Amino acid sequence: MAPLKLIACDVMVGLPRKPYPLFRPDAEDLDRELARLEIAAAVVRHRQCIENFPYWGNDVLAREAAGRANWIPAVCLTPDGAPDGFSLEQTMTRALAQGMRVAWISPREHMYSARPWCSGKLYGACSAARLPLLVDYRGITLDEIEEILTAFPQLRLIVTQVPRLGRHRSLYALLERHPSLHLCLSSGYSVHEGIPDLVENFGHARFVWGTSYPEAEGGASVALLTYAPITEAARAAIAHGNIERLLAEVRP
Repeated sequence: MAPLKLIACDVMVGLPRKPYPLFRPDAEDLDRELARLEIAAAVVRHRQCIENFPYWGNDVLAREAAGRANWIPAVCLTPDGAPDGFSLEQTMTRALAQGMRVAWISPREHMYSARPWCSGKLYGACSAARLPLLVDYRGITLDEIEEILTAFPQLRLIVTQVPRLGRHRSLYALLERHPSLHLCLSSGYSVHEGIPDLVENFGHARFVWGTSYPEAEGGASVALLTYAPITEAARAAIAHGNIERLLAEVRP
């Protein structure tokens, strides 16, 4: 059997203010981790976007990603756009022209409301560009997700760090209501028979895969997907096919 192609969609590179005791999650460490686990590529966010300034962090990521073909840089966006112009339209146009294929937001850290009254222009721009938008489960409420996707039903929202909460009644309700909602499944989602239940109820097209680097041991995520009792077509879609399709469908 050929090795399973893996694309990790929830990677965070960069050094935190409080160092990890045993390793440095810098670019070189991420390269080693991808090689160790035979991960073909990763959607990479930079920690400097939340520990310093979002658009400066994007510049740091661009420099570190240069020459690394297996990094897919995720651009951090805010509703007001980049300085000095603070124009979301100009920021989006420039980023798309430079090859942006995936973005992320961090409303809590950047001190703005995720609700459409504040961030609606951002969601509308991402929706129009068919741009996948990542958001951490821990940084947004399910009620906010409901409001966002009700207002912008075509927005390709990918929720990362989905936790282990058993058969998640609220997430299931959101998946039923919003066909554009996607979940990134990593070791944190270690629900017994959770992945096959998701696939049985919602198909396999709305789930992508991640490792929770650097917060978790990536091998657990590899095992979670590798041994899930689902079809090989579903496994390949979650492992790489779905995110590849989403990235290919972005409108520059």
